[in-house]
Amino acid sequence: MRQIRLDKPVVPTSLTTQVRALVISQHDAVRHQLVEYLSRSQALAVRGERFSAEAIIAAGPDVLILDLSRLGADGLSQAIAAARQVGAGLIALASIRDAADEQAVLDVGGRYCLKSAGAGGLAETVREMARQST
Repeated sequence: MRQIRLDKPVVPTSLTTQVRALVISQHDAVRHQLVEYLSRSQALAVRGERFSAEAIIAAGPDVLILDLSRLGADGLSQAIAAARQVGAGLIALASIRDAADEQAVLDVGGRYCLKSAGAGGLAETVREMARQST
């Protein structure tokens, strides 16, 4: 009979590690509301920043939640490059559907969500994205 020696309790990593989520928005109110909402999930460690590629790289999130308003195509490209550099999953939030932005997000395996759908389920989407990114 084989004996198993346990010096430390074995706990699956998924139960002990919070998903590091970074909310990027140029709108202070939107950023604060998303951070507060997502922080209700004990599975998420959430912080928020104004947009800069450097902020994304410095935070090194598992998942980047990106508010597309006031970002523009160049900002989206920079955010995608920064997210790819740190290996973060990408969830883009848009007020209106923009086919080019949507395609850019989908091309890198991200999720494109309309804000009109509400925040319900966003925390689960963040957790799913983190699982896919690992």
